[in-house]
Amino acid sequence: MKICVFLGPTMPVEAARAILPDAVYLPPVAQADVVSALHIHRPDVLALIDGVFGQSLAVWHKEILFALHEGVTVFGASSMGALRAVECAEYGMIGVGEVVRQYTDGTLTEDDEVALAHAGPEDGFMPLSEPMVNLRASFRAAQDAGVIDAALHDRLVAAAKRLYFPERARDRIWAEAGLTDAETERLEGFLATGYVDLKRRDAETLLHHLRDLALRGVTALPPRVPFDFNRTHFFEVLYERDRRAVHGGHEVPLSSIANHAALHRADFAEINAAALGRVLSLQLAELVGVTVDAAAVTEETRRFCWRRGITSAEALAGWQRRNDLTEAEFSGLMMELAVERAMRHWLIARRFMARTTRPVLNELRVRGLYEAVAEDAALAERVAELHFADFSRQPAVEMDRLVLDHIEQTDGRMDAHYTAWAYEAGFKDANDLRIDLVKARQVRDLFRRLADEAEAALREGETVP
Repeated sequence: MKICVFLGPTMPVEAARAILPDAVYLPPVAQADVVSALHIHRPDVLALIDGVFGQSLAVWHKEILFALHEGVTVFGASSMGALRAVECAEYGMIGVGEVVRQYTDGTLTEDDEVALAHAGPEDGFMPLSEPMVNLRASFRAAQDAGVIDAALHDRLVAAAKRLYFPERARDRIWAEAGLTDAETERLEGFLATGYVDLKRRDAETLLHHLRDLALRGVTALPPRVPFDFNRTHFFEVLYERDRRAVHGGHEVPLSSIANHAALHRADFAEINAAALGRVLSLQLAELVGVTVDAAAVTEETRRFCWRRGITSAEALAGWQRRNDLTEAEFSGLMMELAVERAMRHWLIARRFMARTTRPVLNELRVRGLYEAVAEDAALAERVAELHFADFSRQPAVEMDRLVLDHIEQTDGRMDAHYTAWAYEAGFKDANDLRIDLVKARQVRDLFRRLADEAEAALREGETVP
């Protein structure tokens, strides 16, 4: 049973791994992380503990429902996992722990009860503020131990609740509650050993439960609650554009692979036209009632494999993995190719926010270009992330200059004014194109500087007697 755990400030990964050593540990869950994990790791179980919601979009209920509908068992506890477990319980998500119980019975009603500020991955997501659920449990324990009375307990809870969640540090709470020095000393002394980390307890409970399942030899869990999953347009946007894949050791959104192809492939106009033509064929076929049977799809698959020298099921499965397709998605692509043999030209406006990402990526796959473009895109994305993370500090450059520089220094081509080309190529608008042009220029300039420095060093070495 393969398990993926989304974990961050609730407890260190090392401590979690000591309980459940064979799980795949991922950072706090954000939007698109669940569908990405399903594709990259192919898990049987997802365990959601921590998640983000301020600096990034929070994990969407729809992608959790998608995972459940695909037969993946999804657990939630402690933090974002507890919130989503309560909200998605009727569809089969399983909540574990005291925090889930308190949200279920209405003791807790607000999201900020589990929220806290924390450091980034480089610092192990170290907590920088106190979650309200832990404070409530700790103040209750202090009252039960006789360290504080009921009145002071209520003052402390009210003071903590008045503070915005990132400001819930102990000194701020003590000041907000008006604690005396003696009260502060007594309370701090108790919390040194009596602090109740409710979120961590729940996380450990979930991890122990999953470990016990593994020890019992459970390889899969029974499906939870059957329901119809509606693949809405906005879910398709998430699945087609925001879902990530791994190439060259780096994760990259599918939309970035398509955008990279748009900017760097000399033959992108043909790729884009073919991609949109294929989807248009499907739309027109639906309107006029043109269909294909299983034999036609089988023949299309045979032709496809023959052109690429794919001679075995193992080789085909490997191609599908490298091109980020499930077996079902590959079968869908073969259906598209079969339908294309009968129809073709408008599409972009109809696809709305999904734009051209999926058709472009499929055309790259069909032409055998996807793997190289994906690795280039993933590398460029990683370099930009490492060296040019603060986009706001980059100098302003005229759009015309950006476009001309890109055309002069790359194989990318634009066969219309950039405002029209951006729309046709799958960018949201010219400003969206500008962002990618600036990023491409930064990465290109960095590589050029490194190459020049290497060449200068070689020349200097040749002149040494």
